[in-house]
Amino acid sequence: MEREKHLSRSYEEEILKLNQELENAKNFSLSLIESIGSGIIITEINDKITYMNRAGERILGYLKNEVIGKPFSILGLKEKQSNLQSLFGGQEETDTRREGWMRRKDQAEIPVGFTINNHQDIHGETIGKIVIFRDLTKVYKMQEEILRMDRLVSLGKLASGIAHEIRNPLAGIKTTAQALGEEMPEEDPRREYLNRITKEIDRLNELLKTFFSFAKPQTLNLVPCHVREIVNAITPFLIKEIADKGIRFVEFYHPELPKLNVDKVQMHQAFLNLFLNAIQAMPNGGELRVEARPFKGPASMNPNKRGVKILISDTGKGIPPQILPKIFDPFFTTKPKGMGLGLSITYQIIKKHGGTIEVESHLEKGTTFIIYLPEVG
Repeated sequence: MEREKHLSRSYEEEILKLNQELENAKNFSLSLIESIGSGIIITEINDKITYMNRAGERILGYLKNEVIGKPFSILGLKEKQSNLQSLFGGQEETDTRREGWMRRKDQAEIPVGFTINNHQDIHGETIGKIVIFRDLTKVYKMQEEILRMDRLVSLGKLASGIAHEIRNPLAGIKTTAQALGEEMPEEDPRREYLNRITKEIDRLNELLKTFFSFAKPQTLNLVPCHVREIVNAITPFLIKEIADKGIRFVEFYHPELPKLNVDKVQMHQAFLNLFLNAIQAMPNGGELRVEARPFKGPASMNPNKRGVKILISDTGKGIPPQILPKIFDPFFTTKPKGMGLGLSITYQIIKKHGGTIEVESHLEKGTTFIIYLPEVG
């Protein structure tokens, strides 16, 4: 009898031990899944969500209890170049990584890399799906940056060649026109035609200078300076136009701004391009605002880098969302007489200084250019 009690107690202790080990293994697995950077969603066979980890919450903006029990379709997963009609259609899924888009809680679509695998029970029966996904927004932005820089280099070489070939004949045409003018009497009405030819050649030469500044940007002559110095150097050229259009000019500089290492001439050009864009966006008046604050480590730069975050904002008509990704592309313009090089040159200059430039815009509300520049190292 005592032996049976002892065996029973040993059996119960063994069961408790196994249950504890099982619970520990379960907690370990859960902790592992919760700590990884990729989002994980588990569904039942009927598409209902049963689990989402912390990374999934962060990427999609939902809390777990907001999606559990809901159909997976609320996340709007769709594959790139495919409508992904049968994500859960009973077909055998593989762990091949795909790319597509998912819909966040705020209804914004984000690019994701994802895999879909069968979720099986201990008997090998499929009881649902396991979706593993990762936000590719930063990756796509980096790809866009690389493509844009490639286009800038290629088009820069092309622009340099074209500008060089055009400049020589223009000089010959101008010299000939001037020689003809010297041979004509002062009262000859045809001199007006020669004057027009000369003026148009001068205008073309100015355009060619713009081409050259884009195609062959100068070497940086870096000196320490404050953002306020850059703005103060260009505002005298704009103050009349700002006043004529009824634009209010507002400046804010944080009292503890670090100095920047910049080429003043090139940085003046970059800021002048942005100011002119803002002024042209407000033909009936508005507010042009410049703000500068210290920063440490935005996502677009080295997280340990320190520097200055500069916001140049207007309250103008805004930029349509469909053209917003193209505004830094060379030769892209919506202006009837524009060349489409101003923002490309600005982009080049900021990049050469080790900084980044981004843009946010809302129709009929205005546009903000966000510049990050590193402090003097």
